[in-house]
Amino acid sequence: MRPRFLGDICLTLPLLDAVRAACPAASVGYVLEEGLAPLLAGDPRIAEVFAVPGRPGARASLALIRRLRRFAPEVAIDCFCNPRTAVWTRASGARVRVGYAGKGWRSALYTHHARPRTLSATGFHLASLAPLGWPAPPAPASPRLHVAPSSRAEAEAALVRLGVPPGARLVGFHPGARWPTRRWAPERYVALARALLDSRADAVALFTAGPGEEETARGCAAALPAGRAFAIERWPLARFVALQSACAAFVCGDTGPLHTAVAAGARTLGLMSRNRPAMFFPYPASDGHRAHYARVECSPCDRDTCADLRCLERLSVEGAWALLEDMLAGVPAAGSHAESSPPMC
Repeated sequence: MRPRFLGDICLTLPLLDAVRAACPAASVGYVLEEGLAPLLAGDPRIAEVFAVPGRPGARASLALIRRLRRFAPEVAIDCFCNPRTAVWTRASGARVRVGYAGKGWRSALYTHHARPRTLSATGFHLASLAPLGWPAPPAPASPRLHVAPSSRAEAEAALVRLGVPPGARLVGFHPGARWPTRRWAPERYVALARALLDSRADAVALFTAGPGEEETARGCAAALPAGRAFAIERWPLARFVALQSACAAFVCGDTGPLHTAVAAGARTLGLMSRNRPAMFFPYPASDGHRAHYARVECSPCDRDTCADLRCLERLSVEGAWALLEDMLAGVPAAGSHAESSPPMC
């Protein structure tokens, strides 16, 4: 169970892989919110997706519990451990129930308690295997999402309609974020994209936007040469992840699309401000990922808003470009048929 938050669901995927490795014949179900259910739709690792409303009332909770009872789990792992998921875990009928220690009455609803001793968020979830006696990988790989061929085709067709040149090297930029402490300035995204376009004639910059972020994405794209930059606005989740899977690289602040980019298989540049990369960007450089982090005096912290944004201001465009240029050095040119980087259109 991990009902909410896009990035946090991605961070549980190494746990899902480890469960499948420990119990290859098991039927695995996953509980998450309806708006995020497309993230796992069609995933061959999952037998059943249990989608719940974002703010489930008593009726929705009872409906979920009935479905869980029919599924009849033997083991339930709660990766959220809030009051609602603790009750759902207990009511699922699972004889073995794993949750975190130190959660008061919620912990009493679990039969086994995880006690993570790691900074890594993926390692934090993998700690749920230890009380079961199941093995965990010593060095978790990057999470992976299943991207359906139909979603790839939808993304390709949508790019054609936008006028993205066939065979272009796609590089994604996501300038939005819910909280100011995670939002790099749009003009810096523009400067970074300009450095990319100046250095590679086959590159195009795609500025993606979720609800409420459309104006920012449009403004970024409009500040760059016509035909070289495009705004991608409010695409359905499955199509958006398919787009990320086709990008030679993706640049994002510390927000949900950062993790879907990694899980989609794109080389990802994380602009980490208030949070340590070791905790919230625990992805191996060997997979092509890089973190841009200033290690300022007040970081890490837990502030969503702050009058002092030195953690973002010290993330220079020059430093980001040095990392992005290095990431792209190992990616075949646009139009190449190398399996590691298939062209999108």
